[in-house]
Amino acid sequence: MIRAIAIGAAIALLPLAASAQSTFERFENVAESMNAMMNDAFVAEIPALEGNLPDPEWDEPMRTAYTCMYDGYVERVGEEPVADMVTDMEEMLETIDPAVLIEGGAAVENPEGISDDEALQIVTECGLMDVFMARMAESGAMQILMQQQ
Repeated sequence: MIRAIAIGAAIALLPLAASAQSTFERFENVAESMNAMMNDAFVAEIPALEGNLPDPEWDEPMRTAYTCMYDGYVERVGEEPVADMVTDMEEMLETIDPAVLIEGGAAVENPEGISDDEALQIVTECGLMDVFMARMAESGAMQILMQQQ
C-alpha cells in the first residue's frame, strides 16, 4: 500500500492540457486530477479511507515542493523537454484507469535528459515525498492504511 502511495505521488507530477495555460499550470491541473483519481482508487480498495484522504488540490507546501521540482527539471534540461513530459502525461491521463494507478502500472517518464537517479535527487531535495506523506498523516489516511495491512 505504501508503494501505491509513492506511485501516486510520482503520478501526481502529471499535467492536464489547456490552451492558454502555462506549462506549470497544466502540470498543476493534471497533478490534481491524478490525485483525485488516486483518492477514488484508494477508496474503492479501502472504503474506510472515504473522507480521510488529503484534498487533491495543492496546498501551499505542496505547491512549493512541486515548484521546486519543476524548476529543478527546467534548470537541468530546459523548458522544452519538461513541456514534452507534460504533454505525454496529459495524454496518459486521458487513458489511464484508476485500478492501474493503484497497482503501480502507470509509468511516469522523466523529461528527456534526466535520469531516474537525477529525478529522485530533485524530488528528494524538494521534499515532495515528505510533504505528500505529511498530508497523508494529517488527513488520517496513513493510520487507516497501517491498520489495513
